[in-house]
Amino acid sequence: MADQQLTPENLESYSVEAISNYGRAIDEFCDVLIGIKSEDANIAVFNSIYVTIEGKKRRLGDIANIESPEDPLKIEVMVYSRDNMEVVSDTIKESGFPAKTQGEGSQYLNVRVPKPSRMQLEEIADDLIRRTNGMTSRLMKLKTNTGLRIRAAVQNEFIDTRIATLSTKKIDLAYEKFNKEARILGLLRRKQILGKFYKPSEKDDEILIKDVNLLVRLSNKIEFDPTSTENDSKQNASIGNNIVKEDTQVLNQEAI
Repeated sequence: MADQQLTPENLESYSVEAISNYGRAIDEFCDVLIGIKSEDANIAVFNSIYVTIEGKKRRLGDIANIESPEDPLKIEVMVYSRDNMEVVSDTIKESGFPAKTQGEGSQYLNVRVPKPSRMQLEEIADDLIRRTNGMTSRLMKLKTNTGLRIRAAVQNEFIDTRIATLSTKKIDLAYEKFNKEARILGLLRRKQILGKFYKPSEKDDEILIKDVNLLVRLSNKIEFDPTSTENDSKQNASIGNNIVKEDTQVLNQEAI
């Protein structure tokens, strides 16, 4: 049993586990980025509108569901209670937005909104920066925790120094690779959200923007193959892999 545990494959399981955790974190980060859209700026404005009901001010987001399911310039407000329909509609109109009921007896209001302002888009971009930096911290934490486990394993003589050095080197290289991928994805989404208002703001933006532009050009030329599933999903470590190409296509379609 002891001989089986000391095989090279098992001894080097630290880097395998760390790289797997890196990849899982990047996948989750991609899902987060896809969920961040430019129309979120207008939705945030509507969430902050206050409606006076029975003498009390309530945030619109607390008494209605606000989303933009089809058109980024068309907000759909679903008022939870029909009793509040009139006051909600009047309040939205007083705020400068044209609101129309979808039909008689409906709890839905359709509201046309202008394109988000530069300031609104920059607020979303700032949030993307925070999330990207948070991903860098998450990857660093994974790296540090695995390093501590390796050090403890050496101290307890579960592995020798040679194996520990090899494993640590692999983990460090993988961290640099995955961290760069995360920052490129974050910058890509930020550039798409800001559009013509984009300008470098982070210290590595000017370095990574070349990779971002190349990624966009490649994604426009390479068609995504929907028949590739599990095999492709295991190759997430590369910037040019299928999941990044797919995410880029989705991000491009959603950007205004």
